[in-house]
Amino acid sequence: MRMKKLLTLLPLIALIAACSSKDKVSVDQEGSDKYTEKHIMAMPNSKQIVDQVHGKELWFAIAPMGGVDGMPANGVTQSHYFEDGTYLHNLKLNVERPEDGFFYEGWVVHPETKDWVSLGHLNSNFGDVRHGLQFRGEQDLREYLQVKVTLEQDDGNPSPGDVTAEGVLKVTQR
Repeated sequence: MRMKKLLTLLPLIALIAACSSKDKVSVDQEGSDKYTEKHIMAMPNSKQIVDQVHGKELWFAIAPMGGVDGMPANGVTQSHYFEDGTYLHNLKLNVERPEDGFFYEGWVVHPETKDWVSLGHLNSNFGDVRHGLQFRGEQDLREYLQVKVTLEQDDGNPSPGDVTAEGVLKVTQR
């Protein structure tokens, strides 16, 4: 029951992006347990987004993530491309913890060539269903609009495993 309620929390992050940093998101449970998460986010004050390290944001895309083949999963993913040539990708996903010897890996996929580029392993910093990764690279991956999360066996095989969640990035003007 607790996992289901946690799995419903992450899609609210996209809504939070439209709110000011003083807003809260709360999830109440019956009984004495009460969970509150507060997300403080840098919000643009003008039409241009400028990162202190990477400069002007030239491109932004965002997408909801959902489970496939009955896998209960949800989340949000977003990508940025900056004037210094840096590609930044954040992926947050609520999904059950993998069994020992397995992990989740994030990917971006080119919709036409079907080339897959690994974004790295998703981590669960709190040991629960909340998983995430942040990828930063110098390659231009703006055409890789499909985002996939695979369940991988920790066996050294670099090929993608079974897809457990996916989304399609939507380029958004800010």
